[in-house]
Amino acid sequence: MNKAPALAIALLVAALPAFAQQCPRGAIDIPALTEQIYEAKDPNLIFRAAAIGGQALIPALRQIAKPGKSAETVAGAAQVSLAKLGDPHAMSELDDELNGRGDPPKYGYFPSVVDKLLLVGNERAIAVLMNYLVANRDRALMVYSVSDAPEYDERREMIIALADIVENAPLKGNGEYNGNIEDWVDWYTRDKVKPVPLSISADFQDPYMQCLGRKVEWGFSMAILDLAGTGDQRVVPIVKKIAGMGYPYTGYVGSKAPYIWLRHDYVELALAELGDAKNFDIVAHQASPYAYAPGMVKLQIIGGKKAVQALIDSASSINPPAYGAYTGPLLSTLAKMVENPPLPADAAPTPENIQKWKDWWAQNKDTARFVKMPPFE
Repeated sequence: MNKAPALAIALLVAALPAFAQQCPRGAIDIPALTEQIYEAKDPNLIFRAAAIGGQALIPALRQIAKPGKSAETVAGAAQVSLAKLGDPHAMSELDDELNGRGDPPKYGYFPSVVDKLLLVGNERAIAVLMNYLVANRDRALMVYSVSDAPEYDERREMIIALADIVENAPLKGNGEYNGNIEDWVDWYTRDKVKPVPLSISADFQDPYMQCLGRKVEWGFSMAILDLAGTGDQRVVPIVKKIAGMGYPYTGYVGSKAPYIWLRHDYVELALAELGDAKNFDIVAHQASPYAYAPGMVKLQIIGGKKAVQALIDSASSINPPAYGAYTGPLLSTLAKMVENPPLPADAAPTPENIQKWKDWWAQNKDTARFVKMPPFE
């Protein structure tokens, strides 16, 4: 999941109504998706359409795809989508871009080409990357920035990203491997292990859940929450599989990345949605006057009696200096979680209004009707 761009909480909530490319509950509208592809200005629109419509969109994607373009462009996204859908010509183009083949030689900007192959993430793309890694096992592939950012070895970045999309990656805990570059090379060459790409959609028969599974495979991690939102317990082992992939997170952990969502956020929240008490407590703990943004959003996504109770309980720890920063968002979130709330979402952030919510909840918690958030993907 780390290869997908992280989502800022505020942007996430603001963008929810704008998502027009959600997995359909019924038949997939291929003509509408085709039209979206032709009119696209945003590469994510291309990726979402391709994840939903699949191979039926290959003719349209071929019309706009171009080699040598970043995945952050519409033309590059179309090329990546074609390769991910199994188009051999697009895959050969990416192979040539990475390895400098062709007449004239086709060199792309190296990190950009690697990113495209990681987004493709199927057996052939992983094989292309692994063969390149093997060929450069003794040569650092340094990338230098024009800014003040430090240089880095792209091989290390490559294996970190591969670990997020290869289910049987040679990481610590998998046999005698420890996840360094030599382990990856030996795993692939000496031990002849066949990499297993991340697969989610194949675990389902229902077309809607298959579509959500494809969204996860295409890097749209919010679809993990949509899968959990179905309440289907068959999602639990899939989420746990995702949780077990990749290198351990080593970044900021004070409140589990307070304004950015990472893989553990999706996993914790999905398991909490599916009834896991331990992960619910982790999520609920984030709803405090000192790290309120992720906790409130996550509890709203979980919804229901237990989530509202956690937010009501969090109000007891508010100190006067936190009223402006915490009480306003708290009252707004609570009002969106129940039908016929005692106060509107824009209620003034005062101690009196907090008490009104506490009194109302004490009287209505066993009869309240809860509002479920719509799907993200």
